[in-house]
Amino acid sequence: MSTPTLDPCRTFDAGTATMQRVLDSLRLSLVNENVYDDLEDVLSPYSDLDETRMADLTARLRRALADLLPAVRRTHGQQPTFARAIELRDAQPPEDSHDALVHLRHVALTTLGLLDLLAA
Repeated sequence: MSTPTLDPCRTFDAGTATMQRVLDSLRLSLVNENVYDDLEDVLSPYSDLDETRMADLTARLRRALADLLPAVRRTHGQQPTFARAIELRDAQPPEDSHDALVHLRHVALTTLGLLDLLAA
């Protein structure tokens, strides 16, 4: 079995732009992979969430928003999805259970939007 070797003729760019892309990719990979399960729980038409589960999901998705925002700012600038993410990250969930569910779904859709932007 042979050992892989690096091509000595290949040059590597260690410039700022390359390092920033690497950092953004690492940041995206650090987003808890359970975020996709959380999004499924919130956005599924069959979800039946109690108040405790809604509060837990809201907190977790708000953390995901906070993790995604720096990478989105660098790659896509401050566009409407970015501004909405900041609003939702900082907003306190409503106390009424119906309004809290609507808020949670907004957080989930915005999180999904940021993930889509970074994946593009």
